[in-house]
Amino acid sequence: MKRNLHLTSLIAGPLLGAIATFYWTGDRYGVTASVLLMFSTVAWIYGLLGVWERVAEHKPWLGGTGIVLALAGFTGGMAFSLQGFFEAIFDISGTASLDAAAEHPVAAALVLWLPGPAFPLCLAALGVSLTWTRLAPWWLGGLLVLSAVAFPLSRITRTEAIAHVADLLILASFVALALVYLRTDLRRAAPETA
Repeated sequence: MKRNLHLTSLIAGPLLGAIATFYWTGDRYGVTASVLLMFSTVAWIYGLLGVWERVAEHKPWLGGTGIVLALAGFTGGMAFSLQGFFEAIFDISGTASLDAAAEHPVAAALVLWLPGPAFPLCLAALGVSLTWTRLAPWWLGGLLVLSAVAFPLSRITRTEAIAHVADLLILASFVALALVYLRTDLRRAAPETA
């Protein structure tokens, strides 16, 4: 049951995130996109923690660090989804929202600016970790690293076409990860004996 929930989470999270981008209002998250992004974050974290636990079985310090990085990244995702939600329901422009955040630099850094980059860092770290521990093929690790580069480019530039490409890369990475998980349970094969 736990494994099935991990697999479902690994697909549902990035799928909801990709759907959310279709509901951007201009170059911002509106109400619908923000709600979808929030549920994406909730759905995704469970599966991702399960994958990091598998990494921790081989490299405990790496898996533990990955879990903290994943939680920080999804804290940022939740914060940005709520920011978009409140901007939309209170009809506040992105500029006004950023100006208001600038009035509280320490809080804004702790809630938005520090956890935000943790998400793409988590994707890159996961790609490297899965390859290093040989729990997944190198091409899957590469796809996760490529996703990690594409995601911030799409969100910083607020370019919808780039965002859709980034979302598709992330979704493809996690569908592939779920399939590898299904096939191998993210465990290394026992070494052959002579």
